[in-house]
Amino acid sequence: MADYNGKFQYVPSAGGATQEGACRVQFDEQNFTLTPAAGVPIAFDLGDLDAVVAADYEVRLPLYTGSTILLRQFGKAYENLARELLDAYRKRAVQCLLLEDLQELERFAGNFSLNRGSSGAAEFRLYKSNLAVLPTNSQSFQWRLADVDSIRFDENSYEVVLYSGPDQLSISKLAKRTEEFRAKVQAAISALARQSAQALHSKFPFLNPEQLQATAGVLREGRATVVAKLDAIHPKFSAALKFNAVDANLNPYFEELLKHTTAGQLYAGFKLIRAEAEGPQESEGDVAEPDQDTSDAPDADNSGPDTLYWFFFPIAQKDGNLANLVAWEASSASGRATYFFRLVDAAKSSELRDASVREAALSRLNRVLAMLNFRRRPIYLADDELQMDPRFHRYAIAARRIPEVREVRSNFVGRAIHSSVEAWQSQLAAILAKAGV
Repeated sequence: MADYNGKFQYVPSAGGATQEGACRVQFDEQNFTLTPAAGVPIAFDLGDLDAVVAADYEVRLPLYTGSTILLRQFGKAYENLARELLDAYRKRAVQCLLLEDLQELERFAGNFSLNRGSSGAAEFRLYKSNLAVLPTNSQSFQWRLADVDSIRFDENSYEVVLYSGPDQLSISKLAKRTEEFRAKVQAAISALARQSAQALHSKFPFLNPEQLQATAGVLREGRATVVAKLDAIHPKFSAALKFNAVDANLNPYFEELLKHTTAGQLYAGFKLIRAEAEGPQESEGDVAEPDQDTSDAPDADNSGPDTLYWFFFPIAQKDGNLANLVAWEASSASGRATYFFRLVDAAKSSELRDASVREAALSRLNRVLAMLNFRRRPIYLADDELQMDPRFHRYAIAARRIPEVREVRSNFVGRAIHSSVEAWQSQLAAILAKAGV
């Protein structure tokens, strides 16, 4: 644990008395403790910091509450304090972004600028499937590489620019590593696209090369698309999805949800399961029986990359129109429950008649689930459990800091657990009644 002695000033957000004086500072990869020479210690999670700003032999620590801690007069230890604290803060930020279980490829230092307004110096951590932006003077964030529509190098500004829908991320001041950064990001995006295409080919081998290319264009890793678009590519797609992407044990739940789905509005998506993913992954293949042939001659082709498939079921009202409710079902073997969400706030239900509003709502839900790496607990755990259970504190930080996560949590209606079909149907009926369907 890092341990330093110096002086501090604590400036509360609501005004009032400012604490200051000599202190001892200790921190590890998660927690920070400041112990005044005379007074009560101040302790918090590093994820509670908005930034770590070091300049002119002072370290400024703005907290999410609006209060600020200033660390001063640490003498020759200042450089080590500033470097180690920033390193620990960034590591905790990666954990709170739920990226710590992904395979890291490379790190870069430079500047960033978002078209939505924030900018500044940052460290960039490139993972196989994500790019983390860890600023020194503002909150950290991530981009999923599958969501990047294009990447270009601006020769005039010497910037690498990433585009994702309406968002634009410009990265500059990488000096001699600019081309290396562009090349490695592009290579990671290409590798992800290649693995996604291979996964699609393994599940849908009847597609010819042109059809597979068209499918990969609309069914991108981590991004659901309406199944009607896939059926337009090949008429067998719906049947193949059910056959290849829905575990046999989960098929009764899938079929029941289809009965409640707005006509033509079923959505499907998939995610590559990587070796670094959280926890052991269950096999989606058949377990070999003892009396099966175990000779070297295979009786089936390779199954391709492991994938998690899921569906969005926009629920229909009794008159057939879209209700303000969507079910999310992970249809691979790891599926344990069906999750239900309002598409928009209850007061805005009438806006769902606008197709663009429906698309935006589903896209937002999809984006948040992907941001959470499809973990369920950050969504369904009650506020008290999320905040009070130390095991889930990073989820509580993510829910507090990311507006989209808060919105999806507020629109979570309930879940129906796959304990048995009969028990699940009872829970489904209660959730539909609660939603007024």
